[in-house]
Amino acid sequence: MDKGIYELFATNVANTPTKVAVVFQQQSVTYDELNQQVIKLTSHFLKQGVTQGQRVAIFAPNGIEFIVSLLAIAKLGLAAVPLPVSLKGLALTVALKKTPVAKVIAWPTISKSLLADNLIEAENLITLGQSVANETNWLCVQQAQAECFFTDAIDTQAPYILTMTSGSTGQPKPIVLSQACKVNRAFDATINYYGLTSDDVILVATPMYHSLAQRGVLMPLMLGATTVVLPKFNLKLWLQAIELHQVSFLFAVSSQLVSLIQNGVEGHDLSSLRCLVSSSAVLDKESKQSLLSLLSCRLHECYGASEVGVVTDFAVSEHPELSGSVGNALPFVTVKITDEHGQELAATEIGEICCKTTTGFSGYHKLPEKTREAYYLGDFFKTGDLGYLDEQGYLYYVGRKKELISSGGINVYPQDIEAVIKMHPDIEDCVAFSIPDSQFGEVIKVVYTTLSVSVNETELKKLCLQQLTDYQQPRVLEQIDSFERSSLGKILRQNVKERYS
Repeated sequence: MDKGIYELFATNVANTPTKVAVVFQQQSVTYDELNQQVIKLTSHFLKQGVTQGQRVAIFAPNGIEFIVSLLAIAKLGLAAVPLPVSLKGLALTVALKKTPVAKVIAWPTISKSLLADNLIEAENLITLGQSVANETNWLCVQQAQAECFFTDAIDTQAPYILTMTSGSTGQPKPIVLSQACKVNRAFDATINYYGLTSDDVILVATPMYHSLAQRGVLMPLMLGATTVVLPKFNLKLWLQAIELHQVSFLFAVSSQLVSLIQNGVEGHDLSSLRCLVSSSAVLDKESKQSLLSLLSCRLHECYGASEVGVVTDFAVSEHPELSGSVGNALPFVTVKITDEHGQELAATEIGEICCKTTTGFSGYHKLPEKTREAYYLGDFFKTGDLGYLDEQGYLYYVGRKKELISSGGINVYPQDIEAVIKMHPDIEDCVAFSIPDSQFGEVIKVVYTTLSVSVNETELKKLCLQQLTDYQQPRVLEQIDSFERSSLGKILRQNVKERYS
């Protein structure tokens, strides 16, 4: 598909101008109203002389402004650098130096920091709220007369989104995604695959600087559907939104679904929901079974990576007997399991998950060597995840390659240990990792949080002795108050290891 994101959106503006495009809190914005805001922002940028290919940083919470910004950036052929409002200090400086930007759209607290540290000139800044200095604010942009209009063709293969990711060093490694990539992911991996139509209502409750929320917002606008956006995830408001707005489809991260399992759905009518897709982290078998008992809609789980999009999908509700799997490769994806030399392994053998897909990224920004290293045989992306394929081609996720524990020369997978620890009824969550040992090289430590005041450690050790082999036995167990988590609710495992080892 050669059309850009704004062009697809504009078709729906022309066809259904009065249809509700976005619902955010008490605001219901039609396609035409949303487009008018986009035109005002593009006019502002054009008056300031922006040119195709320039970058715009977005520091904004979930809201209409974020959506308008993404559409205006798409219309002008610019590239968005979405960053969290919580970014501060050195991390903020490093992010902007890694990907220098021409313009910034920012929450007032960020605007103040940027101006104080001379990271942006006031004339290149739009503040979402009251101005902190002489800079333009969002209200002024939207109240100004739209004087400039953009009609030039854009290159849909050019960078559109630069998503920040970081390795174990914490250094940003921006992933470059084109408009063509985002369109392909929206249509091939979502709209066509799950059978969505313009009648669908899609719910978004994850931070919009993440690609999952961006897809949840842009995909329905390209389709002509309606998107409902929450400021952030709150289970009560999430359930109310499904019922009130008759939500039919949504992506949910695993931590949201764990909260749903723990609290239930009593008192809420979720009959409008046709399909729910779990994303971001693999759910265990028990959680999938619990969700099947709570929900009457189709339940899917997808596996993928920011660089390549969705790789596999598992229809949990259709094949509950295979609920340990993360499914089959999507129609446009080829999956291989390889050893450390890039050689393909046989069925059931554990190795690195590699894939070839039509929804891949454009590369890491200004890191050509890192981009080349991310592939083997030229076109199979190395995910850094370990897993295996069964005889029927179902993929099973084992864990992150860098989290592999080597105890006495034997490979140990943290997820195997964590699954056993979580069998204890008072365990809330846990992380297994290696710590140095003079005799074995590495031994296993488990830190955990509890649902009760405390857990009998002897009971945990007994459980491990019953369920795990000798080389899987944790040598150290430590109870902690809480885990540090990402904005998607995922435990920051590397942080846990660094703090508690």
